[in-house]
Amino acid sequence: MIIHSPFVRFAAVAVMLSAACTRASEETRRRASDLAQVKTEVEAAVWAFHAADTARDAEAVIRLLWPEYTMLADGSRLSYEQVAAGSREFMAGLALFHTDWYDLQVTPLGQDAAVASFQFRDSIVTNAGELIRNRGTTIFVWQRRGGEWRVLFADANHRPAALPADIRPDPDHD
Repeated sequence: MIIHSPFVRFAAVAVMLSAACTRASEETRRRASDLAQVKTEVEAAVWAFHAADTARDAEAVIRLLWPEYTMLADGSRLSYEQVAAGSREFMAGLALFHTDWYDLQVTPLGQDAAVASFQFRDSIVTNAGELIRNRGTTIFVWQRRGGEWRVLFADANHRPAALPADIRPDPDHD
């Protein structure tokens, strides 16, 4: 026997909507968990980049870039080839490279892309003994292919940083 009462139809619709909402809620939780995993993985990739940078390991830095990588460095657009050659030359000319990256924020754009942004303070001593200090911001666009995260695009902006009083040259000291 089929009951055609409005209450039974309403109850059936309510059950179907409840099931659909439950599935949607589960999908939302799964997607949030997946995006949290993306964030964790990209944060680890950023810190791997930082480690390669501070170790002055140009080859490790280059391995973290996709071949179609481009960069805006202080307003100048650079290709992968230019960055690879420049990184090798730059790192070879350094006696010391210390950089602090802070205020890291990673924003997942999906399962295979994320934007990471941070601020930095660099202290560089060249092989010639020149001290260079900069501060600024960097934005990386990370992409995952075949399970591997690499940078597809970067924008880095450097500004001179004032020398702290404790390392200013002393005019009374040789």
